[in-house]
Amino acid sequence: MQNGRLILIDGHVHIYPDYDWAKTIEALLKLPAGQAETSQPLHLGLLAESRACCFFKTVLAHPALFQQESLQLTAGPDNASLCILKDGILKGFLIAGRQIVTREKLEILGLGADITVSDGLTAEATLDVIIAQGAVPVLSWSPGKWFFGRGKRVKTLIDTQPPGRFLVGDTGLRPTFWPLPGLMKYAAGKGFKIIGGSDPLPLPDEECWAGTYGVSLTVNFDPEKPAASLRKLLTDPTCVFAPIGHRAPFKPFLSRWLSAIRLKKRN
Repeated sequence: MQNGRLILIDGHVHIYPDYDWAKTIEALLKLPAGQAETSQPLHLGLLAESRACCFFKTVLAHPALFQQESLQLTAGPDNASLCILKDGILKGFLIAGRQIVTREKLEILGLGADITVSDGLTAEATLDVIIAQGAVPVLSWSPGKWFFGRGKRVKTLIDTQPPGRFLVGDTGLRPTFWPLPGLMKYAAGKGFKIIGGSDPLPLPDEECWAGTYGVSLTVNFDPEKPAASLRKLLTDPTCVFAPIGHRAPFKPFLSRWLSAIRLKKRN
């Protein structure tokens, strides 16, 4: 194990089929270290792939497609990670994970493992399946999805599940004018850890939003076991996440969100 290495985490990464993968990775490597001073932080991008996306498996199946002169993705030392190499130097890892839509239309991420979970299960059943497959569940906030009936379901999950059972996900889609949601504060007060991530949208030029928002911490991290090390720090109650980066200002948020709504209606 390495002692006290600075780890920079984007906890909600999408690399959609239409993305330029290299632009996404370059953006991810720009996730700022915040107040910490270090020349060699390790960047972790936590994939949250939806049902229609399979970037992680594509890299493993077609590695030659992900080799550029100065940037490469290669299979990691375990079965749930990809190495990010810049000019031949290990800069970090992409870690496998999925995004699942529950029966209640809540988003739950399963991070840190290459898992298969069907959409449409109840939130509780989704948590059970994610944990059974060795991943770490994250109940992810999204604009408009924690209000009214779904908000009550979120509160029920917070009230009925122990804090170590899942994390709460904040995202860069929460615009700068939007304060920390009440249910997120409530969860934090109950002992649930909050992890931030950029959450890029399936729109043109969204690659630039990767690496804009996340968390940092200084911990022991074994680069020979990146997925297991990640799962350990996500579930360790003594690991404190410091928010880093920035969320979207009002105008970019509004433009991106309206574009995403229009795209969803067309599909």
